Amino acid sequence: MNIEEILPELFGEKRVYYCQRCLNHGLEVKRKNHKADCVYRFCVCTDCQMVDRRRELNSRLMQIEEASSPHSTATENSIEATSASSEPPSSPYPVKGKERRPNCQRCAQHSVQARLKGHKRCCPFRDCLCAKCQVVQERQKLMADQIKLRRRQKKQKRLDAVNELDVTCTPVVDGGFHITGCVKCTQQAFGYQQLLSFLDPTVILEPTVFSAILAACPHTI
Repeated sequence: MNIEEILPELFGEKRVYYCQRCLNHGLEVKRKNHKADCVYRFCVCTDCQMVDRRRELNSRLMQIEEASSPHSTATENSIEATSASSEPPSSPYPVKGKERRPNCQRCAQHSVQARLKGHKRCCPFRDCLCAKCQVVQERQKLMADQIKLRRRQKKQKRLDAVNELDVTCTPVVDGGFHITGCVKCTQQAFGYQQLLSFLDPTVILEPTVFSAILAACPHTI
């Protein structure tokens, strides 16, 4: 068994989007055709309130744009860019062969296209107080809080994965630990974890994947 069989998501060509509400509660459920069946659809916890608030801000921004220029092509492009950029990364696996290059949303609200990287300090609309830029600023703060939440969840999952591995370790006389599985495959599993973290910092290798790698060990212990 190779890495393609154990981690097929790494070699897929489509980004998978997950329900943000379910992610808030530690579940990964694909978003497509899921809304009506979401068990957290009416959840009012603090984390799920952030999801609702983000949607409200997106809706308000679109209403402002439509009111200011209802038939403008630039408005349509701005709305499309807003919708795309306001969606936090809900898929742990990036699209193969594609690079994410976000644009400055403040500039986008003024029909100006500018790459976000290295642009913040020199943005001509950095201190703009128009209605659209105020909504963008509030949405950015909200998304920053959501990113912090995902990082906390990732850290907790990593700790849980370590604890899961500790269960498979047996103490020896010298006070150290002896891994009951193949050391080579265990090291390979951690290598996959590092690869996933390099591709997307929000990803960790699930304990079940560790078990699958060790179960498929072709080596003799």
